[in-house]
Amino acid sequence: MRRLLLLLLGLWEAQSRAPSRPNFVLIVADDLGIGDPGCYGNKTLRNAERPFLLVFSCIQVHTALYASKDFAGKSKHGAYGDAAEEMDWGVGQLLNVLEELQLTNNTLVYFTSDQGAHVEEVTPKGERHGGSNGIFKGGKGNNWEGGIRVPGLLRWPGVLPAGVEIAEPTSNMDVFPTVAKLAGSPLPEDRIIDGRDLMPLLRGETQRSEHEFLFHYCNFYLNAVRWHPPNSSSVWKAFLFTPNFAPEGANGCFPTHVCFCHGHFVTRHHPPLLFDLSRDPRERRPVTPGAEPRFWEILEAMQEAAERHARTVVPVPNQLSVGRILWKPWLQMCCSSSPGLSCQCPRGEQD
Repeated sequence: MRRLLLLLLGLWEAQSRAPSRPNFVLIVADDLGIGDPGCYGNKTLRNAERPFLLVFSCIQVHTALYASKDFAGKSKHGAYGDAAEEMDWGVGQLLNVLEELQLTNNTLVYFTSDQGAHVEEVTPKGERHGGSNGIFKGGKGNNWEGGIRVPGLLRWPGVLPAGVEIAEPTSNMDVFPTVAKLAGSPLPEDRIIDGRDLMPLLRGETQRSEHEFLFHYCNFYLNAVRWHPPNSSSVWKAFLFTPNFAPEGANGCFPTHVCFCHGHFVTRHHPPLLFDLSRDPRERRPVTPGAEPRFWEILEAMQEAAERHARTVVPVPNQLSVGRILWKPWLQMCCSSSPGLSCQCPRGEQD
């Protein structure tokens, strides 16, 4: 709550004069399933003289669930619903300030989640503390559609038409090149940019995503390949391995609380397990060579794409090594309220 109020105070300092380039508000929920927002069918739940970018990363609805006293115990969906409704309120506060400052028509707002709902999050009393992934299989920590299909809501009045639904494969990686292009900034040339500018698709200038292929990882293992061929309504998805759900018949890996990506925790598939998501979005009926005459041709095209992709991936240092996760006091912000820090800021900056 305190962090949200500080963000709102920053917005209040903005002037109402519209900048020459758009502003951006990126709102990222944590573990919010695609079946949780009401617009997806759920029935139970900044300085304006220059363009600004506000990234508001919600702690909701990751466990341990939390809701302030104004929301605790108020929803029809327990602690998870309380947290989701408080997040909804917080998003509304941000949008209200944009309206009051007359910045709405010059601001692209994008709301999404980092991954799907955590289906294995169940208390000892049997209360579900994870959300809903709608009709889709799996959830957080795996690459079934329930784990990687997340809410994607955008608002930019006067630029993006209201009420449009787009059923093309996109990625949160697309946010970076989209924002950079709208801000008039060139993309880095010293690396491969996997994301694509979303604006042609959002404006209706094209009906197809630029992502012909998407590659889904489980940790650092390539887990699945998605292919939306040109001039085809099919969306193929091939799994190199799948997690072993447990107990039998479950929709997740309950004994380990999250699905692992290696060893006896997975089943490898030779040939890969193939689905046509356009016909089978719930991933219940794998495509077979007998039912699909182009079975081997499809897998060959996806294998070639995966090999091209692998040649572009450059290994990076272990991000969880001891040297990277140790607290580094010299990187803390000056003017902190912590009495243990000796750094000082000029008086003007403190004010």
